[in-house]
Order: sequence, then C-alpha cells, then structure tokens
Amino acid sequence: MEYWKRVLGRESDPDGRPVKPLREPAVEIEEPISLAECKKALRDLKQTASGPDGVSWSSVKSLGPGWLQYLFNSILACGYPTKSFKNSRTVLIPKTEKPSDPGEFRPLAIASVFGRVFHRILASRLGVWAPLGASQRAFQVNPAKCSTLAIIWDGKNKRWLHDAKGQFKFRGSTLPALGVEESYKYLGLQYGSKGKLKTGLELLKGMLRELKEAPLKPQQRVFLLRTNILPKIMYYLVNGRVHQYTLRECDKCVRRFLREVLHLPHDTPVSAFHACAKDGGLDIDCFESLVPMYKWQKLVSLEEVPDNLVRDLSQLPAIRKRFQLKGAQTSFNNRAEYRMFWKNKLLDNLDGFGLGEAADVPQVHSWVTDGSSLLTGEMYIKCLKIRWNVWPTAARASRGGRPPLCDAGCRQIEGLGHILQQCNRTWDKRGARHDRIVEFVGSQVERRGFNVIKEKSFATPRGHRRPDLIIYNKDRVWIADVTICADRGAGPMALARDNKIKYYTDEDLATEVAKVAGPGAQSVVGLVWNWRGCCEKKTDEWLKKMGVPIESRRLASVRVLEGSVWCAEVFRKRTGINFAQVGGRNRSE
Repeated sequence: MEYWKRVLGRESDPDGRPVKPLREPAVEIEEPISLAECKKALRDLKQTASGPDGVSWSSVKSLGPGWLQYLFNSILACGYPTKSFKNSRTVLIPKTEKPSDPGEFRPLAIASVFGRVFHRILASRLGVWAPLGASQRAFQVNPAKCSTLAIIWDGKNKRWLHDAKGQFKFRGSTLPALGVEESYKYLGLQYGSKGKLKTGLELLKGMLRELKEAPLKPQQRVFLLRTNILPKIMYYLVNGRVHQYTLRECDKCVRRFLREVLHLPHDTPVSAFHACAKDGGLDIDCFESLVPMYKWQKLVSLEEVPDNLVRDLSQLPAIRKRFQLKGAQTSFNNRAEYRMFWKNKLLDNLDGFGLGEAADVPQVHSWVTDGSSLLTGEMYIKCLKIRWNVWPTAARASRGGRPPLCDAGCRQIEGLGHILQQCNRTWDKRGARHDRIVEFVGSQVERRGFNVIKEKSFATPRGHRRPDLIIYNKDRVWIADVTICADRGAGPMALARDNKIKYYTDEDLATEVAKVAGPGAQSVVGLVWNWRGCCEKKTDEWLKKMGVPIESRRLASVRVLEGSVWCAEVFRKRTGINFAQVGGRNRSE
C-alpha cells in the first residue's frame, strides 16, 4: 500500500510547453449524441468486466441505444457526469509469472460500463478534430522494463545464432538481451529464440494439475475449468501453430481430468462432456471441433478488413495453410452447428437418449456449470451420474451380454429407469421424492399470496384419488397434481401431463373442490418432471405465471434429482425380494 500510495498520490510533472491552437474551437463535439452513435458504441462493446456499480456489459447492451441516448444527452445538457462515472476499481495485473515486488504489477482502473461507452463516443468525436500525438505518456519507453531478442543468420554454416549481447541502446541506457532459455509474452503466448516455447498440451496439463490439487468442490473445479482454463488454452491454440493430434490429445486430457474429479465411469459418453448444459451435457469446449472453426473465422475476418495489403496477404497459400488443419473430422460454420452436432450425439447414445426434452426448459440446468453451492460436492457428482444414466446397475454392467432381471423379484431388467420408477424396493423413497416436490411447489405458490390446500385436507368422491394441491384466490382455482415420470424412452412428458389433466377433469371432483375453494373458475394443472431432473415446458410456464422465480424452478429440478439419488442408494443397500412375483411363494417360504 505504501508503494502504491507513493506512486498514485504523486503530483503530475508540470508541463510548461506553450499550447499552440491547431484550429478554431469545434462546437460540433458538444452536439447531442445521435442514435446511430449509440448503436455503433453498443455494437463495438465486447465482453468486459463490470465497474464498481456492478452493472455488467450484457445489461448495458440489453437496455438498447434509445435508453443510452437519453442518458448521455442528459449528462451533456447538465454539463457534468454522474458520480458513478468518476469512480473506478483498480486491479493489479502481474507483469511477470512470479512477481516479487509491487513494481512488477501493472495497475488497471475499471470504470463503469456506462461511463466507458459514453467516453468511447466522445473519443470517437475527438479523434476527428484532434488526432493523437506521436509521443503519449502510455507509449513512452522505459529501459528498465524492456529487453531485446537478436537472431543472427550464419549464412556460411547455414544456421541461425542467438545473440545474447545487449547491442541496443535507448537514451544512453543499454537494453538487456534475453538469454537462450528466456522468453517474453506476446498476445498471451510465450516466445523465445526458438519460437513459441510451450505447446498448448503442456500448458493444459500444468493448469489441470494445479486445479486438481486445489481444495475445491467438484462443481467449482468444473466452473473454473470452463471459465478460466479452457478459454486460455483455446486462445493459445487458435493463435499459434497446432496439429490435429495436439487438439485430440488436449480433449482426451480434459475428459480424463473430469472422469477423475467427478468419479465417472470410463464409458461415460464423450458427448456428455461436450454437449451444451441446456441439452443435458457439461458444456466443455471440444478443441478438435472448435479450433479449426475459429482459425477459419480469423482468416475470413482478414479478408474483410479495409486494408488492401492485409487482404492480399490473406490470399497467399502460405498464410492460408497456417489457418487450416489437416485431418479435421468435423467442420462447423458457427457455434450453433457445433451445439447441434453434440446434442444429436448425446441423444443418439443409449445413456443420453432420455435427455431429449432437456432443451425445452434450458434455464433449470444452470446448476451443472455455474459452480454454485446448491449441492454438496458428493451430491453434485451423484446427480450427474443419474442425469447421464451412468449410475452402476446390473444392466449397465452387462452391456454386450444378456441383461439380468432385477434381483428384487420385479421380473424387469435391472436398469436405472426401472429402479427409479417401478422397483418394489424403492416405492417408499419414490413417494418421499414426490411428496417433497409437492411440499416445495405448495410453499412457493403460498409465498406469492395464493391459498393452498394440501391433499389430506379435503374429501373426494368415492373411488377418486385426491389431487396433490388445490390452489386458489378470489377469482381462480387450480387443481394441481405432481408427477415424476419416466424419461423420454417411455414417451414425452406432455403425455403424462395430459393424462393427469384428463384424470382430474371430473364434475364430481369439481363440486367437492368448490366446497373448499369457492366458486372461482377451475382449471386442472399437471406438474411434470422426469427422474433425470428435466422439467416439462408447460409446467415451467405455469410456475412462472404463478410468480415462482427461476431460482426456485431450478431448485425444484435439483430436488427431483436428489430424490432419484436417494432411490438409487436405497436400492443398492436393501435386499428385500417380492416373493409373489418370483414363483408364487410367500414371505415365510
């Protein structure tokens, strides 16, 4: 703190040079900001960190140019900016791999995104009337922070040599030369006298090793892998020379790491890692698929720049060859094609087939990748195994052979779907899973001001099962029933919802409901999830209509998965057999 107080608190050096006016004052700079200027500023706004006000770049973009035009013109009319524009937070960026002194950090001030957009518009105007000077403070050379790299060509012996002598001087100071084993960082890549030093695979292995040794939860490891490590490696691979073999090995290294930290079986589908979380996967970038696409997109962008020289260079065979990879198995034009490819691969797999309706309500699957503490680390791993149908069962262990029947005497193949939906051993846990969701939905709706009557609180016509919930206000009555159904293999969830609606659409039941909930207009609602945690589309729409926030709707899907985990664990621990279904014997026999 003392170092930075001394540096940042120092008065600026006085500049006594006379100011020569270049032209008449340009009053056009103070003209109201146009809608076109705001549109261009938003279009040029890239993903960036938020300032002290916490407003993200995506939030600013979502406001639209009209709202920003009103804000910025109000500031121009007042003649001074808001206080939030003047505040910034300072972060320290290390200049070296292992900084040991405060001077080896570079301070970076991050202001409000609103202020940055506003200043960008003004800077664009100023650039027309006041071109940048040749010597700005930010571009002055500091010999203490510089080094040189000299390569000498030995034509006689047909080789090149590294010159370790400092031969370059600046303002009387000799600039130090890099050694043979030393390197410098350029655009995120480490270079030395031998070119780019580390391969992407070596860098990836080192990062994964550090991530594995860190005291983190599994979901936190997945989050850091997706948001920190993979983007860095992707940048490294896209902007450097790379072979298809290296990309394939990088993908294998990432999947091996995930199988270890998530305790997944070796035959977990590859598509489960690379498919989007909204489609049922883990949303891990596949280098072998994406790097060739990004390289090609960079080449296409060079062909569209206004500089004629750059466009001509992009057409050279040697340049185009560097942007193309031989042996690429798949080629995509955009990210949407990439997502669809891995989604189809996952759904074509026996384990992932039941996730076909996951994309209908994509927002409930963010728990997979956001690294939140919604689940314990152990439960997070178990929920993933249920979600991908890789939980150890007799049917899964016998793949390639004849699948065995359930040893509880159910006369059904002992697969995960049977265990979680039909098996005699898990009937009580399935009921507890159902009741937990009923209680959760009832409490969420009750918090939004609706009256709720539980199943056991009212009578029904003879022979008719009670609905789980009766929800009502002064105008409307909803007869709601919850179902945790089988996955896509047993039919769409909409079919289970329609069956519920058909069953509870009954005049006698409506009469009994009117006695306890009043004469409001009645409607029947089927609330459906499957055992993989997928929510039926109209179920989510109804909950949203009733005011249940997305966080609670996501939690409902997670609780369904937790209940499925408990069912699977109970099946493994219990040894009871239904003798009535294995030969007519009774329990005493």
